[in-house]
Amino acid sequence: MESLSGLGLSVALALLGIWTMVVRRNLVWKLLGLNVASGGGILFLVALSHRPGVRPPIVGLGPGPAADALPQALVLTAVVIHFATLALALALVILLTEYRHTQDARKLEEGSV
Repeated sequence: MESLSGLGLSVALALLGIWTMVVRRNLVWKLLGLNVASGGGILFLVALSHRPGVRPPIVGLGPGPAADALPQALVLTAVVIHFATLALALALVILLTEYRHTQDARKLEEGSV
């Protein structure tokens, strides 16, 4: 049951993030929406990898099915890559704001600033 609620929450987060990226005009809000959507994707991977009744994959804990460590490694890699790309995007938004004096995506697309 926990994995179903995790799947539902992850889909809700992803949809909320995508909605924020589409509706908002400010670039910082768009990056915040991207962050929320990415968090939903990461939560989706975690919820899919949940298996009830498994033990941690540590040698010496006894018999029984062990959890797969690959989803954990993929999620950690995704978190690190997401953090790095978000930091780079925020730095670029700061530079763009200093150069063009706006964070409005429509004004930046028009080139009127």
